[in-house]
Amino acid sequence: MTPNVELTGISVVANGAFNPAIFHPSWFARKELLAPNAIDEALEQEFVAVRDLASFTADWLSVQITLQQASFSTVEEGRELDLRDLVRSVFDFLPETPVDAVGLNTDAHFRVGSEEEWHAIGDRFLPKDFWEPLYEGEQWKHRTDGSTVGLRSMTVEGTREDVLGLVRTEVAPSVRLTPHGVFVGVNSHFQLSRSPEERGTGEEAARIVEEQWESTRTLERRLIQRILEIA
Repeated sequence: MTPNVELTGISVVANGAFNPAIFHPSWFARKELLAPNAIDEALEQEFVAVRDLASFTADWLSVQITLQQASFSTVEEGRELDLRDLVRSVFDFLPETPVDAVGLNTDAHFRVGSEEEWHAIGDRFLPKDFWEPLYEGEQWKHRTDGSTVGLRSMTVEGTREDVLGLVRTEVAPSVRLTPHGVFVGVNSHFQLSRSPEERGTGEEAARIVEEQWESTRTLERRLIQRILEIA
């Protein structure tokens, strides 16, 4: 039986040069980027908006801005289009801000029924024929099946041909679901800057979010579903 995804997250992370102090909840209110109740929630909670850091949660949205990175995320899958529209609008309001790269990311956590099934996933992705002989001897703890090694983390990368970018898929034990939890993370990286003199912009970042969202989300779902099918 195919496992069910129990926890998910979606984020947009941009690298560049940002002014965290402007990313106050009131700025999102003035730009009408969030509903009034979300702004009220952010203002009622502890939030940070200073020269080198802005961080707050507003209803479904989490925001964290540093001088070099802007991150917008949600754990509510039903809000994925809201996240897309908000991030696109943020960068539309900051068209000249230097943005070097944009990452469209998702993660999923699922659980399998036993320790044997859990180890079998790692064995499927990383056969142990090479590693087992390197960990022979009584000093190594043996699993119930006799193996002495297991998969801790694996990342596969594919480079895009149609745009300047790449896609990384990571499989690892879940730290949020235990026991027998599996984490799958997909990072779709879009490079905007080609050199220090030729940097990308907020305007370009907004277009990437708008134009690449649907195809990226389709790819993410396909990759995660394929991993679920072999679990």
